[in-house]
Amino acid sequence: MVRIRIPAFAILALLGFGVQANAQALCPEVMRLRSEAQAALKQSMAAPAPERCYRYNRQSEAWEDLARYASDNREACHVSISLLNDFERYRSEAVRDRDNVCAGRPLRRYGADIIQR
Repeated sequence: MVRIRIPAFAILALLGFGVQANAQALCPEVMRLRSEAQAALKQSMAAPAPERCYRYNRQSEAWEDLARYASDNREACHVSISLLNDFERYRSEAVRDRDNVCAGRPLRRYGADIIQR
């Protein structure tokens, strides 16, 4: 009898694809919302100055939609706490960026702005 050895990483990869496919089948809405949020992020970064506030507003709304949906459907969609925390962090960063852009401030504070006297 000839034994065929399958490397452990190949088995783990196949299991990983199965888990990913199962998660996508259970929650295509999370994937759609995440794609929308990432597209809004790209558009906001490339927007001309007159459209910038609108684009950052749309970006913050997209991350809010994703964070809310993932939180409301965490168990059904098998969303981990760490992924949920990541979505919330992206949402809060998008809100901060939106507030800065719409107020005419730079997105991030520069080193000289951080120094306090």
